[in-house]
Amino acid sequence: MSPEEAVAVACAAFGLDPGRAAVLRAADHVTVALDEDHVARVIPAPTDDDRRALAAAMLLPRLLQRLDDPVERDGALVVAYPRTTPGLDGIADLAPAGASLAAHHAQGLLLLRQDAVDLPVFDPVRLAEHWLDRAPDVLDRDQRSALLGAVDERWALVTGEPAVLHADAHPANWFADEAGPWLMIDPEYLSIGPAVYDLAPLEVVERRLGTGPSRFPSHRAGYEDLAGAVDAAALAAAIGTREILSVAWLAARAADPATAGHVRDRLADALAGRPGSWRT
Repeated sequence: MSPEEAVAVACAAFGLDPGRAAVLRAADHVTVALDEDHVARVIPAPTDDDRRALAAAMLLPRLLQRLDDPVERDGALVVAYPRTTPGLDGIADLAPAGASLAAHHAQGLLLLRQDAVDLPVFDPVRLAEHWLDRAPDVLDRDQRSALLGAVDERWALVTGEPAVLHADAHPANWFADEAGPWLMIDPEYLSIGPAVYDLAPLEVVERRLGTGPSRFPSHRAGYEDLAGAVDAAALAAAIGTREILSVAWLAARAADPATAGHVRDRLADALAGRPGSWRT
């Protein structure tokens, strides 16, 4: 489903004028601004995993809560949310995000022990394959094999107690709510996996794509204040997994030769462990 088709589906679901709507984020799911106060997440061809994640998200207070039940329209699920302004630009101390993530994991662990949620296990290799299949010409066979092998190898070292993962808690998916706990938005990959992985998305973005000193230390400190110290080796493996996975994500969106070149450069950097910014 194209972003334009997602706008049409979202507006048709609620009887709104598509001329006044706009795409905010186009990924596997598409986020559409319906008006000044509401957005809709459009889930094309929803799977059982998508439906299970939507049900589980309603039980987790650190996730932005939807406004109503999902609406089925033209083979898609359309889910309405209050419109927020996510992102952490201009905020130096990310300890509140870390504390909120720790609280999310604690609540998720309680739900898991009560068998109150039914979620898939997070599988980064399958996710990487899914993204690479959408862009078969960006990487050659050897590069694809190296990417998938690196994800598999690093993920095997990500250990720790299972948690309900947001699995994509990078800076743009945080809403710094001044009135209460910070919230995570877009739980597109809500799943079960080692809790430490949820620290990795923010670290990778801060280090590879940030414009200043990394704010990850404050994020980690806020998390550890509530959850206890994380295992350094498991965290390093989680960060390595996420870094490689982000390359596969970019490959799926490489619509021009320049972006495809960035994908190959980033893969080479990540596999070799070369430091440095990925900003272009």
